[in-house]
Amino acid sequence: MSVAEQSITEKRDLRTGTPVWAAYRQPPIATQALLAPLKTDLLIVGAGITGALLAEAASAKGLSTILIDRRPPDHGSTAASTALLQFEIDTPLIRLAADIGLETASRIWRRSFRAVQDLVHLVQRLQVPCDFADRRALYLAGNRLNAAEIEEEGRLRRGAGLPSPFLTHTDLVGMTGIDREAALLSQGSAEVNPVQLTAGLLSRALSRGCRVFAPAELAEVVASSSKVAMVTTEGVEMEAKTLVFATGYELADGVPAAGHRRTSTWAFATPPQPRAIWGSAELIWEASDPYLYIRSTSDGRVVVGGEDEDVTDEATRDALLPSKVATLQKKTKALLPWLDATADFAWAGTFGESENGLPSIGALPDMPNCYAVLGYGGNGITFGMIAAQIIASRICGRPDPDEQLFAFER
Repeated sequence: MSVAEQSITEKRDLRTGTPVWAAYRQPPIATQALLAPLKTDLLIVGAGITGALLAEAASAKGLSTILIDRRPPDHGSTAASTALLQFEIDTPLIRLAADIGLETASRIWRRSFRAVQDLVHLVQRLQVPCDFADRRALYLAGNRLNAAEIEEEGRLRRGAGLPSPFLTHTDLVGMTGIDREAALLSQGSAEVNPVQLTAGLLSRALSRGCRVFAPAELAEVVASSSKVAMVTTEGVEMEAKTLVFATGYELADGVPAAGHRRTSTWAFATPPQPRAIWGSAELIWEASDPYLYIRSTSDGRVVVGGEDEDVTDEATRDALLPSKVATLQKKTKALLPWLDATADFAWAGTFGESENGLPSIGALPDMPNCYAVLGYGGNGITFGMIAAQIIASRICGRPDPDEQLFAFER
């Protein structure tokens, strides 16, 4: 293979500011310099949460696994995640059902619910120290779904076997003090420190022989029916039976991007104030556009995000940080007036989403033995878990029954 200096993966500044996770212990991850040719069963491009989930799943199945990344592990979009682990996807079931049919939409929502439960069990089984906590989720009526539509959304969810009782205004105020017209209360969500979770999963994979090389980037990929040959920007040749692009929101050559777009989000975190936490510390998000999402941390900080906007230019995104945080603070005080909405931490991030809120996961149409994950929306960790399950099963010769729901060609 020829040697090229240009990476096949986009280079983007995916975040700015200081995410709240900087306030907590960040476990080191052992990385190596890539200096000599290597062969492996599986090569993963990207050492964020999706790459870590896939590395854990693949190494557990006995596959020799290598991850490469141009950054240190978990230093891309993962560090900017607010890490609300919800089965509720960005597109309400009532809307997704109208788009693709109730049966298919219900299957997708059920798979998302299962993915969160599977991740819960994985964290517990591996005893990953990541401030994990089971949570209920509140979905508040807003300008996207009014109270009547929220009630219908709950009816469809319950018909699909998903636990989402309807709360009236009286119910909601009595439970949480939140003054909104209506809401759904969903069981089966969670919250986590995403940096610690990524480090813990990679640590378990490393204990099984997985290796992480950083910085390292691919310059060329030649995929065939028998193998995937690669060369890095430094001229090091590599060979794998399977290649997976888990590059988050930096697209790689050969990964179809039709139907996907990038957008930006902003977030802040308050000082610790455990006595001000609402109800049972439910995850909060709105049926609004732009929407607000809120969670707490183990030491009582309140993490608030939202005000999403179709901004892809990093300089513009970063310049908007002060005004966006001010808007989020104002909305937070209106919803939870007893909180101290001081921004101890503030940050912005770029993420990718699709027209219907669903990711694309699976085999690349024109690259044999190559897979990718694209379009996480607001469910990055949940969809990352689904991606790890689908791809790990496929490369081990056991197709996942739901893989066509998320395939690039569906």
